[in-house]
Amino acid sequence: MRVSLEWLKEYVDISMTAQELADALSMSGTAVDRVLTLDGGVTGVVVARVVEVKPHQNADNLRIAVVDDGTSVREIVCGAPNLEAGMMSPFAREGAMLPAVSTKPLRKARIRGVESDGMLLSAVELGISDERAGILELPPDTPLGVDLSDILPLEDVVLDLEITPNRPDCMSMTGVAREVSALTGAPIHMPVAGPREKVSKAGEFATIIVEDTEGCPRYTAMAVTGVTIGPSPAWMQRRLMAAGVRPISNVVDVTNYVLLETGQPLHVFDLDLLSGKSIVVRRARPSEIMRTLDGVDRSLDDRSLVIADADKPVALAGIMGGEGSHVTDHSTNLLIESAHFDSTSILLTSRRLGIRTEASARFERGVDPSGTSFAAMRASRLIVELSGGRLAEGEIDVYPAPVPPRKIFLRPGRVNSVLGTDIAASEMTKILKSLGAGVEKGEALSVTVPTYRRDLEREIDLIEEIARVCGYDRIRESLPVGGGVKAGPTREQSLFSTLVDTLVAQGLSQVVTYSFMNPGDLDSLEIPKSDERRRVVALLNPLAETGEVMRTTLVPGLLRVAAGNINRGKRDLSLFETGRAFIARGKDELPREIESIALLLCGSADEAGWSRENRAFDFFDLKGVIENLGLSLAVEKLEFDTGREPFLAAGRAASVMIDGNVAGYIGQLHPRVAAAYDIDGEFYIGEILTEIFVESGMSRVYNPVGRYPGVKVDIAVVVEENLGARVVEESIRESGGTLLESVRLFDVYRGPQVAGGKKSLAYALEFGSSSGTLTDEQAHAELKEIIAGLEKNLGASIRGREREGEDS
Repeated sequence: MRVSLEWLKEYVDISMTAQELADALSMSGTAVDRVLTLDGGVTGVVVARVVEVKPHQNADNLRIAVVDDGTSVREIVCGAPNLEAGMMSPFAREGAMLPAVSTKPLRKARIRGVESDGMLLSAVELGISDERAGILELPPDTPLGVDLSDILPLEDVVLDLEITPNRPDCMSMTGVAREVSALTGAPIHMPVAGPREKVSKAGEFATIIVEDTEGCPRYTAMAVTGVTIGPSPAWMQRRLMAAGVRPISNVVDVTNYVLLETGQPLHVFDLDLLSGKSIVVRRARPSEIMRTLDGVDRSLDDRSLVIADADKPVALAGIMGGEGSHVTDHSTNLLIESAHFDSTSILLTSRRLGIRTEASARFERGVDPSGTSFAAMRASRLIVELSGGRLAEGEIDVYPAPVPPRKIFLRPGRVNSVLGTDIAASEMTKILKSLGAGVEKGEALSVTVPTYRRDLEREIDLIEEIARVCGYDRIRESLPVGGGVKAGPTREQSLFSTLVDTLVAQGLSQVVTYSFMNPGDLDSLEIPKSDERRRVVALLNPLAETGEVMRTTLVPGLLRVAAGNINRGKRDLSLFETGRAFIARGKDELPREIESIALLLCGSADEAGWSRENRAFDFFDLKGVIENLGLSLAVEKLEFDTGREPFLAAGRAASVMIDGNVAGYIGQLHPRVAAAYDIDGEFYIGEILTEIFVESGMSRVYNPVGRYPGVKVDIAVVVEENLGARVVEESIRESGGTLLESVRLFDVYRGPQVAGGKKSLAYALEFGSSSGTLTDEQAHAELKEIIAGLEKNLGASIRGREREGEDS
């Protein structure tokens, strides 16, 4: 909502600067996004009449205008599409200053061989709008030769407001004026409505039938006859352009002006083009077609509310008018529509048809049902004043179920208890009255809420109004009285934060994606039909760019992020995302939500330097990331086992196990899946279940550094090729006794020194004792037990010892 201060001052006295006003509004909850200063400094511009328009001999898109500026007649070259003889327009003489065009004075110029002595101006060149719509046309009765600044103020400040969805009343000049009045205490001057001349009664010109009273609770109409269509006065055009609205004609401009002034959308029909001189508010017929004012044929159904005449739809209710009944340059008799439409109906139709207008933006949020009559009367008065027409007596007002104002009881003691203030009841009364509410005094204040404040429903809403108008700076800083409950994160929250911190400490970047995906993602990942990840939760109103179903895995989002980075030339990625996956249950059951962490590594792990070569990420980098997560939470039984996922390359995947339970997977993305996401290269991805990691986290136990030296022993264990290293390590630990402190695999060998179908796993063992120095005899006794266990449990042999057996 763009608010012109020049316009706003018509309704409320403002003594503060524009920035001070912006700060006050922002602090009260009506955020000012920016403060715009419209260009001033325009000099040497007068009102001129275009006497004649001649073709340019050397350019098809240029014409020569003969212009009378009140002192002389000049020829200028002009390319504006709306240039025509007889029009009145701003004209810049030689030497004029136009800051929006140049910092230098305007000079004569030769354009395609013809001298141009001046310039006819648009609103853009005057610096009062960014809407390029040709030369600014002034009313025919504008005095010739007068300085433009005498009839059109060019300097202004515009506040660009960010209106929250619950405050549709602030989408109008009068609504903002109420806010300013309440904040500053300045008196407010509301616009008045009252026609000048009346003819026959409005009911004699048209009939109104409302078939759908739920979609249209109120429909008000007034008739004006004998109008003359032309440009609106300069002051009105200036205000509309400051608000970002392009002037069109006096009648259309009035409807836009009253919309911005009161917040009530209006529409004007050409009475002579309405079949049967009737208006019917109804649902569209199946497959009914209507061409809207933007020239698009709209296919409608019974979900759309339309305004129809006796034969056909003539407008999309609350959204846009239709061709064939709108006001043209030849219209003389008008029907002014000022209606109240159901906000949900307008919102759904607007989204379904892809149309959003100033009118629909207001109806979607909720328009005051009590304001239709005033807005219609206000527009009628202005149309009669600007077009020379006459107003039919009375109005047609279909309002079968009037909306009564809401009453709320407010306890002053409760206000001060909630806010921690000592505001007097009289000040509360003053604040509420300044906002337009009625207040009756008593032990509790009886507050009558105006119908334009739909957001005020409960006592706490009134308390919030008092707080923001009174000023949040008046609320003292104080701690609430506690009940002895210890605050702080839960154990689960702390451990989850540790997981995230550990990932970041390892150089991974956190990403956030939508919780949605497309069904095709599951096909791209080659998820089997029997997999539970196929049980998706469909969205009722999906957006094509975000997905149609809730995600059942976090992997598609990460792959899309990777694709986006790679397409922009960034191939070295280490990413993770925390979030939920959703698995559908029964028809009437909520989905199962799974907290997960997804990881992705690709590209270079270490950048090349003068002392090292470039190294690419591999499977063991991702495995190391998971191991560090386990260490950060002191997870004792974190292991890796052979795993298989449909989107991971065979033989390059592992299951993450914690205490025998599957806690996730890691592996290399299958090239075929990578191709489905338009990415190439090696990608290592994983997904772990946050809940299992957090539940397995333990309190850390710190042991002192050993005082006595230990004994280190290396052994090479020869086992069958298909036997996992984890099984070998478990056997070593089970047989090692209390003196075995650590086991580390440091080499895997396959070659001529090992029999076919077997491999050699080399482990570094460390023995130690906290009670004294460990002897070689003690260490070798433990080692003997370990070897015996390996031979007995796994049929393993110790490399070197088997060669000794062959030699003997």
